Amino acid sequence: MSAAQEFTALRGPELPAALVEIFARMRRDHAAALDIINEMGHRQTEVFAGYPSLAKYLSDLLRITTRKASALIAQAEQVAESVTPVGYVAPAKLPLVRQALHEGVLDPDHVEAIAEAVRAIPDWAGAQNHQVVESALTETARTADARVVKQYGRILLARIDQDGADPHQEDTLAEPVNELHLTTQPNGWVKFRGILDPEAGEEFVSLIGALSLPQSPSEGVPEPRPAERRRGDGLAQLCHSAAQLDEATAGGTKPHLHVYLDLNTLLQGIGTATLDGGAFLPATAVRRIACDAGLIPVVFNGEGVPLDLGQEHRLVKPGQRKALIARDRGCAFPGCHLPARWTDAHHIKHWADGGPTDVGNMVLLCRRHHRLVHHSDWAIRMVNGLPYFRPPNWLDPNQKLMRNVLRQ
Repeated sequence: MSAAQEFTALRGPELPAALVEIFARMRRDHAAALDIINEMGHRQTEVFAGYPSLAKYLSDLLRITTRKASALIAQAEQVAESVTPVGYVAPAKLPLVRQALHEGVLDPDHVEAIAEAVRAIPDWAGAQNHQVVESALTETARTADARVVKQYGRILLARIDQDGADPHQEDTLAEPVNELHLTTQPNGWVKFRGILDPEAGEEFVSLIGALSLPQSPSEGVPEPRPAERRRGDGLAQLCHSAAQLDEATAGGTKPHLHVYLDLNTLLQGIGTATLDGGAFLPATAVRRIACDAGLIPVVFNGEGVPLDLGQEHRLVKPGQRKALIARDRGCAFPGCHLPARWTDAHHIKHWADGGPTDVGNMVLLCRRHHRLVHHSDWAIRMVNGLPYFRPPNWLDPNQKLMRNVLRQ
């Protein structure tokens, strides 16, 4: 039986498990390969083969680039054990990473991210901090991708070396030198570049973010502009609306939504609803959009006669959003780095199901993860006043509750 026939014979739920096992095997094989590369380095195999370096030898031997060969050698130096001539086994520089790699749960990218973070620890920090960073990042890597591990590493390094690289930071903040360079071109277009101090920069980014959000799917028109175009349009709007800057704040009022749906859709949560612009939305999408917006439901009976023109439900008050930002500090979904200005306030138990509009029943989610929570098997549980996420069974058979380590 061929490999294709073997996988075709698997039932649907068995395919993800088969893929996970194959990747685990590939990762274990990668760990074994690093052990071999490390041993080849100790034996100076490249010298006997007539090569000036192990990287050049591996490049020809494995038909890979010298750059990739050098990366493999660097990884091997971090995670491989070595045996001295007298038989003593010297532990790996990153023993916890080595263990997880041989278990088949880490990718080469994970190893790179963790090794990079450990190398960046200041010399004065001591061995204990090395162990703490390696342990925290390795545990994170078991449930998150390398991008999240790298970001978490930066957070841990900032906690270790809070003064950063600039010993004159206080003097700089006391009298910041903000700059803006302008050039008006012959056709009237203006080019500019500049720099702002952290406080003014945060305010600027918040204002631009509020004015450059992509078009809402409720308008029925996909967003055609890339991010840089949306930010440019936002800056132009900011210039034209300078007298109304108080309205251009993150977390401000969203447009009212008139949602037209029949009684069965309202009661059963299935079927479709219609917005003012004529766009059709499933009931699940209506619930998602209504999480952090003014909603005016218009309910019809089976003959299309309006039964009720509901009152607006102001779901998230400004004070509540401030409390959510203080608690979640951005999108709370595990691994997400987006700040609070890009988030919606999601009802864990939806208001249509009797969920209260209070901080204990809400969580900040970016647009992408808001959609994911509404339209997938991810679930949210509040534990001691903090949001935890339960992954789907196919992602974690144990469905262990997770938090966003970037927000801790």
